[in-house]
Amino acid sequence: MTSDQKYARLALLMGMVAVWPLTGLAAAGLVQFAAGDVQLRRGETLSRLSKGAELDGGDVVLTGTEGRAQIRFSDGGLVALYPDSQFTVTRYADGAGAGEDHFVVNLLRGGMRALTGLIGKRNPANYKVVTPTAVVGIRGSAFLLAIDANGQVFVSGEQDEIEVCTQAGCVGVTAGEAVLVVSDQDLPVYTHTRALLPVPQVQTPLLAGDQLDVQGRRAFVYIVPAPVPVPVPPPPETAPPPAPVPVPPPPPTGTPQPGTPAPPAPTPTTPPPPTRPTAPPVTTAPPPATTAPPPPTVRPPIVFIPVLPIILRPPPPPPPPVIR
Repeated sequence: MTSDQKYARLALLMGMVAVWPLTGLAAAGLVQFAAGDVQLRRGETLSRLSKGAELDGGDVVLTGTEGRAQIRFSDGGLVALYPDSQFTVTRYADGAGAGEDHFVVNLLRGGMRALTGLIGKRNPANYKVVTPTAVVGIRGSAFLLAIDANGQVFVSGEQDEIEVCTQAGCVGVTAGEAVLVVSDQDLPVYTHTRALLPVPQVQTPLLAGDQLDVQGRRAFVYIVPAPVPVPVPPPPETAPPPAPVPVPPPPPTGTPQPGTPAPPAPTPTTPPPPTRPTAPPVTTAPPPATTAPPPPTVRPPIVFIPVLPIILRPPPPPPPPVIR
C-alpha cells in the first residue's frame, strides 16, 4: 500500500468521525415560516426567530399579537403557532430506538395546530402536548389546540383520533369532534360531536327492479312510499267559566249600616184644615164597542193540471197528382 493510499484512507476515516457526532446532535426542528413578532428564548438569551433557524430541546418560541410561525421537526411532523403563543420543546428524541422516541412539548398560552410525524406513528404513547390544565395525546393524527384568556383549553380533532386527559380522566376525540377543558379537576366536556342518529328513510321513489312493459321493452319498477299522515293535535281544552261570586243582599232600608250617618229626623208638619167632601160627578160610561173578528184567510185551492207532452208530427205529404 502506497503512502498516497494510506493518506486517502486516513482522510476518509477522519471525515466519518467528524460526521458521526453531527448526526447524533442534529437539530430537533427547523423554522419554515415566521411572520410578525416571533422570538426565540434559549436559556437567558432572547433573539428574533426567522426562517431557517434551528430548534433544540429546551427552546421556547414566543409569538406576538400578530406573530405566526411554522416548525417542521426531524420526524416530519409540523407545528403551526398562532398569535400570542408560548411554545416550549420540552423533550425531543428521534431515531433513538424502539420505545425511546419522544415528542413532548408545552403550550402555555395561545394556540397551535399539529400534524404528527413518525414519532407519533411509531410510539403514540410518547407523543404529548402539555397545557396548564390538560394533556393531549395522539394516535397518529392531526388536531387543533387553543387556550383562551380564562385558561380554558379547546381541543378539536381533525384526523383519526386524539385523547384529552385531565386528573378526572380521559376522553377520546375523533375527526369533527371537539372538547372544552374548564379545569384540571374536571373531565373534558364535548362541545361538538358527530351525529349518531339513524338516517331517516328516503321519501323519494326508489328503484326496486325492472321488467318488460306491454311493448316488450325493459322498464323500471318504482315503489313510491305512502305519505305519512300528519297527526292532528287535539283541540285545546277550554277552561270552565268561573263560578259566580255570591253577592250579599242589600240591607233593609230601615236598618242603618254601621259606619254610615243616620238619616236626619223628619220635621213635623201642620195638618191641613178639614174640608167638606163633595160628591163625585156622575159619568155615564159608553157601551163597549163590539167588533167582529176578521174572517179567516182562506187560500185558494191549488189545482194541478197535468201537462202532456206535445208531439209535433210533420204534415202528411200532398196526394199525388191525378193524371187523366
